[in-house]
Amino acid sequence: MEQDLDLFGNPYDRGRSEGRPSHVPSEESIINVMVLVAAGQTNKEVAGTLGLDVKTLRKHYDHLLKQRNIMLNRLRTKLRTAQIQQGLAGSAAALSGALKMLDAVSAEKVSRDLQSRAANKPAPNKGYVSKKEQRLDSARAIGGVGGRYAVPVGPRLIANNGQAVANDDEA
Repeated sequence: MEQDLDLFGNPYDRGRSEGRPSHVPSEESIINVMVLVAAGQTNKEVAGTLGLDVKTLRKHYDHLLKQRNIMLNRLRTKLRTAQIQQGLAGSAAALSGALKMLDAVSAEKVSRDLQSRAANKPAPNKGYVSKKEQRLDSARAIGGVGGRYAVPVGPRLIANNGQAVANDDEA
């Protein structure tokens, strides 16, 4: 009987397992990943909780990791549905909590709508502003009065008779 040898000439036993057995996703581990991702945990934290390497987590659960916001919305929806079902079944506390939660969701929606309207509102039109005026305005904003980047004061105008004339800026 011929025996297999490894690269160093030592006998090689094929019955011996090499390393850890490969991970097989189960329904429980998929649910755990969904909940942990929806809770906002990082990939490293999720992998540590499940006892996996981050690469193994990505290999088996990448489709879930890419959908963090969707998972959070699904989890919220399932929790709200369960809470409303319990309330309709007779649990007054669950029904009260569901109504408070729906009011909070409505308030969040109104707040988001107001913010998006404010963000989409065009800036007040000052008319045409030249590039030179834009540069001067930004220099004034950065330098302030007399600062390093402040706009320099223009030259003093001299009249024909040798007397100084006041600029509009100085008056």
